[in-house]
Amino acid sequence: MASSYSADPSKLARPDRSGRLDGWKDIAAYLGRAERTVKRWERERGLPIHRVPGGAKGSVYAFGEELDRWLLRSSVSASAEEAAGADAAGEPESDEVPAKEAAPGAEQRLRPVSSWLTVAVAGSALLVVLGAAVAELSLPRKVHALFAGKAAGSTGVSADEKRLARELYLKGRYEWNQRTPESLNRALDLFTQAIVHDPGDAPSYAGLADTYNLLREYSTMPDDVAYSRAIVAARKAVELDDSLAEAHRALAFAERYGTWQFEDAEKEFRRAIQLDPNDAQVRRWYANAFAVRGRLDESLAQIDAAQELDPSSDVTLADKGLMLANAGRIPEGVQLLKEVERSAPELSSPHSYLARISLRQRDYVTYLEEATRAAETMNDPVQKDIAAAARAGYTRAGAHGLLEALYAKQKEYYLAGKFEAAYFAHTCMLLNKREEALQALETSYARHESEVIGALSDPALLALRDEPRYRALVSKIGFPMRPARTPQSDLERDDSHFAILNPLR
Repeated sequence: MASSYSADPSKLARPDRSGRLDGWKDIAAYLGRAERTVKRWERERGLPIHRVPGGAKGSVYAFGEELDRWLLRSSVSASAEEAAGADAAGEPESDEVPAKEAAPGAEQRLRPVSSWLTVAVAGSALLVVLGAAVAELSLPRKVHALFAGKAAGSTGVSADEKRLARELYLKGRYEWNQRTPESLNRALDLFTQAIVHDPGDAPSYAGLADTYNLLREYSTMPDDVAYSRAIVAARKAVELDDSLAEAHRALAFAERYGTWQFEDAEKEFRRAIQLDPNDAQVRRWYANAFAVRGRLDESLAQIDAAQELDPSSDVTLADKGLMLANAGRIPEGVQLLKEVERSAPELSSPHSYLARISLRQRDYVTYLEEATRAAETMNDPVQKDIAAAARAGYTRAGAHGLLEALYAKQKEYYLAGKFEAAYFAHTCMLLNKREEALQALETSYARHESEVIGALSDPALLALRDEPRYRALVSKIGFPMRPARTPQSDLERDDSHFAILNPLR
């Protein structure tokens, strides 16, 4: 779906933070600096620049990860220069027009920050917030700046700045709700811009946290990177406004899936619902977070509440479809997922869920179709390669050829750390490779993959439940298989009109 506002995609796209950068122009763009500044940093500060042997003068390249490490080592001196707001030539590295250059009497209108460059420079004025904690999480440089300063609310921020920050926040929420890799990256930029204009805006920090929470699902951002950043942003939002439901919601999600602080996450979910019982998003996330055998009735009640609050949400309906299938109501779940596919073909989750269900049902034709669509909507090269290999295997030798090809290609990426071990374990069980499935689950746990929780509900993996290694794994995970037993609270009373399962009854 097209955005309702215009934006320059070239300014909103996030740079690749790991690959090779060729030429001074690309390196400067990555760092958000002028080429002359980057060249000076190489001469005077040891910026890691490589040169092509025998290449022409200026044939240089660099790697994003090396630049990030250099930035962390040089943070003190770099921050001092940024605080001055100028490069070596004394020219502001900003796209704002200096007041002295404006025509006399011209209206001085606020403009949204529109590039990583301006975000980094404007944000540097805030340097101090979570300092060391932010650095330890290897946050992008622009985010370091935004978190750097004590919680002072929005004191000193003009009404115009606050209004602009609110507009940017709302645009960010629009993009966030589209749930595509491109829209989430635009949301990340918009929330960051909002914080630059109003450093005390708790909703924008919560939006930033929500975006990181989803980037690991809808893009190729690694789990540990996404969740660590989400937790920092969510805690900042809570620090600024403890009564903000979406801040507790974002923190709950990251603690549940990122750090496996299950009890703390459940408390945060309940706190968020207590603060805003009409938030469909927290209902859906809470439902998904604890949708395991023994708690599916509770989760279905919460997802029903989410649907009642937001009946047009394709994401909620897709999640409900998978939940119904996992509860044994497969025809009902599949029908709902197909309805969502028709209404939102660009949404990746219905395709992923149907691929998962059809593989479990050994409906290989549907699996190939849905796996291909899921890979395309996510623009995930690994998933595309796996789907192509499975299709070739099916063409060559039918069902057995598909499973063998799927196993081989998934194993290749699993061993390289590019494919979730828990999903590979499922494929192993389809071929009755029990020992390898157990090993993959243990690897999934060691990697701290959120998908390992699926071992508690996946019918194929539940076939291992009598294995000592499986039981030991479940014990180590420590997932609460029953709802937290707490005294009657405002949450429980507020939920009465939704008929949410009460664990005390």
